[in-house]
This record gives sequence, structure tokens and C-alpha cells, in this order.
Amino acid sequence: MLRPFELDPQIIHHIIYSQAGSIGKALIELLMNSIDAQATTVALTMDGKGFTCSDDGAGFATREDVLRYFGRFGTPHEEGDATYGRFRLGRGQIMAHASTIWRSHGWQMTVDTREMGYAYDLEDISEPVAGCQITGSWYEPLTEQERLAAIQEVRDLVRYTPIEIILNGKLITRNPALEKWDHVDDFGYYRAKEEGAVAIYNQGVLVRHDPGHVWGAGGLIVSKRAIGLNVSRTEILRKTDPVWKHIAKVFAPLAARASGNSNAQRKTEAYRERCARALLSGDPELHRIYDKEPVVTILPGKKHYSMNEFLRQHCNYHKGVVQNNRFAVVENERDIPQAEAMAASGMAVFVHPITLSRFGLYNALDFVEVIGRIQDNLRDHVSTNDIQYWGLSTLSVPALLSFDVLKKAFKSRIALAPDNTLDKETRRAWVALKWCLEQYAAICTGGEFWYGRRTRGGIRFRVFLGDSNTAEAWTDGSAYIAIDRKQVLPLKTKPLETAMKIFSLVEHEISHQGDSLSCGHDEAFYQRFHDLVLEQAAVRQKFLYIWLKKYTSSMENAGKRPSGVAWRERLLQERMGNGRVKNGLDSGLVAVDDAMMRLALESRNEDIRQQDSRLQDWIEAENNRLIEAGLCPLPPEWETLVRDSEKQLAEDRDRTRARDMEDRLADEHWGEMIAQDDARDRQWYAEVLGILPEELPDAAFDWYQSVVAPHYGDPELMAEREDFIRSAWHGNSYRFQTPKPWEHTQDEEWDPWVREQEDAAMAKAEEAKRIPEDWVPYVQNGETRWTIEHNAAAAGFLDVLEYLEWRDDTLQDATKERV
Repeated sequence: MLRPFELDPQIIHHIIYSQAGSIGKALIELLMNSIDAQATTVALTMDGKGFTCSDDGAGFATREDVLRYFGRFGTPHEEGDATYGRFRLGRGQIMAHASTIWRSHGWQMTVDTREMGYAYDLEDISEPVAGCQITGSWYEPLTEQERLAAIQEVRDLVRYTPIEIILNGKLITRNPALEKWDHVDDFGYYRAKEEGAVAIYNQGVLVRHDPGHVWGAGGLIVSKRAIGLNVSRTEILRKTDPVWKHIAKVFAPLAARASGNSNAQRKTEAYRERCARALLSGDPELHRIYDKEPVVTILPGKKHYSMNEFLRQHCNYHKGVVQNNRFAVVENERDIPQAEAMAASGMAVFVHPITLSRFGLYNALDFVEVIGRIQDNLRDHVSTNDIQYWGLSTLSVPALLSFDVLKKAFKSRIALAPDNTLDKETRRAWVALKWCLEQYAAICTGGEFWYGRRTRGGIRFRVFLGDSNTAEAWTDGSAYIAIDRKQVLPLKTKPLETAMKIFSLVEHEISHQGDSLSCGHDEAFYQRFHDLVLEQAAVRQKFLYIWLKKYTSSMENAGKRPSGVAWRERLLQERMGNGRVKNGLDSGLVAVDDAMMRLALESRNEDIRQQDSRLQDWIEAENNRLIEAGLCPLPPEWETLVRDSEKQLAEDRDRTRARDMEDRLADEHWGEMIAQDDARDRQWYAEVLGILPEELPDAAFDWYQSVVAPHYGDPELMAEREDFIRSAWHGNSYRFQTPKPWEHTQDEEWDPWVREQEDAAMAKAEEAKRIPEDWVPYVQNGETRWTIEHNAAAAGFLDVLEYLEWRDDTLQDATKERV
């Protein structure tokens, strides 16, 4: 005999409390109900005590409507009669947060789950109310932070709804048809951008933010048709919903174009992350991604390479050093400055920690395991699709070096060197260049040209030749800038190219604004470097020409026949200047009678040689200081280092396995003990209540365990606790307003004053947390760290800064639209 399934009344508790998320989302359910009721305008006001939501929709026209659609959860909507609703469950969310009074036409429904349980009071009202009006009083008054967070959450989530929503007197919705989009069709509006998350709005209500790596780009989708969602409206039914399949098909090429897929020179981080995940999950173009797409980032300088380039090239030969198919991984961002110095020396290949994040990993051993999986995927892909792929038989997983061992052994070595350690012709070009670099450094640090003098103001850096195993240049931030010998030696064969790079190195060191040996390259550094290069471009060109004149004049004075690249460059520039003069223009070159040019030509190399003896003492003193600071140690023995690294990794693996085994055994032992104790306690609770152990709900058992805790062996204490257990079960105690407190929200039965004190202490602690500096440009008046993090989570962002940037973009778009 067929029998229908039945629903236990306890399911109502589940519908109300298990759906309940934030207050903002509960209010949004009411707004969506208004839209389903064909409202054109909704007015929502809220403060710390409660809220009012009024609309001009159909409301509950008859008593039958109230009984069927309000009093019953789960009544399905008929096809086409609702924009958002499916089974009339959403209104339950607000009942977890507030006692509510619903007025519509001639009916009033009062709901207070704390006082009335899971029932409502239905009564007639003498003055009919058009549409539906909901008034609520929060069970727990909202703090100012919670109120602002809820308001911002509502603003974020209903931005593109098709009706007017007025929140505390301000219109917060926008018409997507009035904005510019990359593509519009019958299914939605689409806009893609290079970075960030993809915000997805289901008919104007925010559903979620897809991380950038899902699409390889960021953007915005506002659907015109209903997207299939799960019950809590937080996830899209991507595999089964035809509307979403069409939207995804349309948006994918837009995202590919925005991510720079057509530009081989520029790939976004979202695109790199998408390619990395494609290598793990499989892709029709897996062999091409393996060969061509940048998924591995190595130091120094965050250079991006394909997996094939990383394994075949850099793990075998890197920075002019044979690597023997080995590499190391930097796991922590704080180690990057030292890792950059180590990588510059060529001692090993160092993978940047952003690579781990890109693949969703947490440590170096995971990355090694992932390389093996990717190569297995590649073999399967090539075999399954009958693809001709060269080098499949040579695929291998490289050995991992312990970064900790390398870090302990590595010592950066730097020292200053006298100019007389260069050969004669290199020294001629270098001495002439040093003079120009010192004047240029003064200008870059705030100095100015001064008639009759070299420069006035700025930092009076001296420029020295140096030797380093890590740095191309370095500075102490106040007295000198050193250029590594390997950067200076090409002046003999490629004078112009080398001089231009050395000018850039000086700009680089100045941009550090301090000692460059102990700091890395953050975003602020790159901004300073960018600004300096652009601002001083004309000054750099002037000094470059002065150097050419000074260098070639030095050769003339030495009786050398004019020849070489420097000569040709100087003559070419002078021919250009003569041509401009013939056409009635100025030469465009530094004039011979220019004060700086005159000083440069008067400052002969012989004058520099006379200073060598005085500078030699200073160089020796500085080198002694560097030795004492541990910056000039002997290089480590590489083979010993490799053996130590392999030994360390083997020990780490053994420790990890042993710890996992101990944890597993301990978990099993404690699990058995806890299960035995729980069974004994459950039996005792059941005996006290006069029920069978299996009739005691898990929620009740957990609540008793956290509050009562049996104390076997003390009869008096056990008797007291038995009374407590019974009173909680039946609700006949001054301690409890209603029976079975575990069926209500946490702590609601306890002393309000205690809760108020706890809330105040928590709010104070949260307020003490400082807002990070990179958030500050986006923070609005009245916002705190707590409200920002809350809103970011509610909007579906894992990264708060991404949420703030997204919010700022939307506000700017709105401003442009109004203009």
C-alpha cells in the first residue's frame, strides 16, 4: 500500500533557523517576496530596534491566501507567478531575528517564535492595508556596527532589482538597461574586466562572486531570466540549469578577451590561476597550456613561465648555473627579500609563494606532488586525444631543495672595489660615467642645476664599483651607491646600452629611499620607481649626452683615433643638431657653454685619479664595516648544502608521517573513550527524564553536556542536576522562559545583562583592530573593520580588499551614469 511521506513539526524549526544567515539576507528575502507580489516600490526603514518594510504589491488578499501561503511553509509557486520564489520558505529567515507583525488588506499576522513557539496569531483589522506591511522588533538590539553592516549588505545584494527599493529614504537600485555593457541578450547583461571576481546577479539580486580564476577574468553578470539556484540561493545549479548554461557560454569568450588571451605579452593573475587549475582538472588545450601559459612564478622579479619552461629550462640551467633538475619553494611572503638575493646569485631556482596560491596549495611538498599529477594528466591527455607531443618520454619530477637549509647557509656577499681594478678602457668609460651618475643622483633626490656648480641640494651620493654575488647594485641610502662589476664590464664593448642600464640601476637604488640591502620590492617601491623614471627622463638624456661628450673627449685627449659605438652615437646626435640648426631650430642638444657640460669637460679623468688615494681609505673602511656586519662571508660548499637539504626534507617527511600516525591513533583512542562516555551520559539523562536513550534528541544531549556535565560520585550534586535537567525539559523553572532551550537560538535564555556585557566587550575588542592601510582609501564614514569584513563575506568575497575595490568601481560607475 502506498503511503505519503510526512513532515514532522520540528521541520519548521529547521526551516526558520537553519536558513537564517545574516539580518541583511533575511531582509532581502522580504524584498524578493515583494517583487514576486508584483510590487513596483518597496520602502524599507531600519534602525537598531527594528524595521518596517512596506510595498504596493498584491499582498494576502483573502483569508485562504493567508492560510495557504503564509501559514504553510513549502507551498510551491506555479510556473511564471514568481520571479524569485520557489517553495515559499524565505520569509522564515526574518523570524529567527525578530518578532514580526504582518499587515495586508484586512489581515494581521503576529509571529514571535520565542514567546509563541512555531505558531502565528491571525486576526482581522478594521483599516485595510494595501500591499503588505511588515514591522519587526529585533530579538537582540543591533549595535551601530551591526546596523551599518546590514544596511550595506542590503545595498550590495539588491543593486539591480527590477523595482524601486528605498532604504531609509534613499533609492538604492539601478536600472541595468541604462548602463554600458560588453554584451546584452535576452538572457542577461554582461561586462568583463581584466582582474577581480565575477559578480553574478540573479534578476538583480546578488547570488555570489565567482573567483577570478574560474573565468580567468573579473566582471559582472545580471540575468534577465531566473537562474537555477539551491534552496539557500547561494549556489548556481551550473550543470542542470539551461539559463545558466547559456549565460556561461556567452560570458566565457568575453572573459577570455578581457583577460588578455589575445595579448601574449600581458596575462592577468586571474588568467594565470585559471590556467594552473586547468592543468589539474583537465582541459581540451592541456598540452598547449603546459607548454605556453605562464603558471609558475620564480624569483627574482616575479617572472612568469609555463610549466614546461620551468621544468625543462630553469630546473636544469638557471642564471648561468647548472641546477641538475632541482628547485626550492619559498612558502612565506616574509622570506621573499632574502629569497630574491639568493635567487640573484644563481645558487638555485626559487619558486615564488604566489605559485602555491595559484594552484591552491600550502607547502612545497604539495607542489612537487602537483607536478607529478600534471605530468600524469598530460600523458593521459596526449594518449587519449592522439596528439603528437615531443618530449613526453623525458618528463620527470625535479628534486626539491629545502629552502630553510639554503636560507641558513646562504650569505649575501658585497664589497666595494677601487676603480684601478678595471682595465684601462673600461675604466675610462666608467670614470666618465661616475661623474654624471653622481650629479644625476643629486637631481633625482630633490637637487637642482646651479650655475657655476655641479648641482645644489639633493643627496650627495658617491658612486663606486662593487663586487656582489646577489645584487646588481646597492646603496646605504645616504652616502654611496655601488654598481656591481658585472654590470660595468660591458662598457668596453657595449658602452651605450650598458650606460643606459646603469642609469636605470641608479634610479632603482634611489627609489628604495634607504638601505636597499634589507628591503624588498613592494608596491610603493614600484610606484616610486615608475614616477622617478618618467619625471627624470629628460634629465637622464641630458647626462647621457654629457657622458658621451666626456668619454669621447677623454679618448681625444689620450690621442686615440675617433672610433667605436660611443663616437658614432655622439656624431649622430651632433649631425641631428646641425640639421635642426639649418632648419631654423635650436640644436636640441646640451650646448658646449652649458654650465654642467663645461664642468664635465673640465673634470678630467686625471682629477679623478688624484682622488683615488683618498677614496681608497674610505673604501677599505666601508669594506671592514661590511665584513663586521657579516656581508662578506665565504661562499658555502654547494655539494654539502645539497646533501643537507635532501637530508632535511627526508626528516621533514618522516616527522610528518609519524605525526599523522600519532594523530590518527590518538583520534581513534579518544574517539572510543568519548563514545563510551557519551553513551553512559545519554543513558543517565534518559533515566532522569523517564525516556529511552534513543528518544533524547542530539541537540538536547549536546546542550545538556555543555551546561550540566554529570558529576558521578556526588549524590547531592547529582540530585541538583537531575532537577535542572527536568526543569529544562519541561520549562517549569525560573531559569527558562520556554521548555527545551536547545530548540532556540544560542544563549537566549540567559541573563540579558550578562549578554550585554559580553557583547560590549566583544565590540570593544573588535573596534581595537586597526583598519589595514590598503583599505583606507575605500572606507566610508562610520565603517569599522568589523562592518567591512562582514559586508565582504555577505557579498561572497574571501578577500576584503577585492570587495572594497569592487564596491568602489560600482560607485564610480554610478557617478559616471549620473553625470
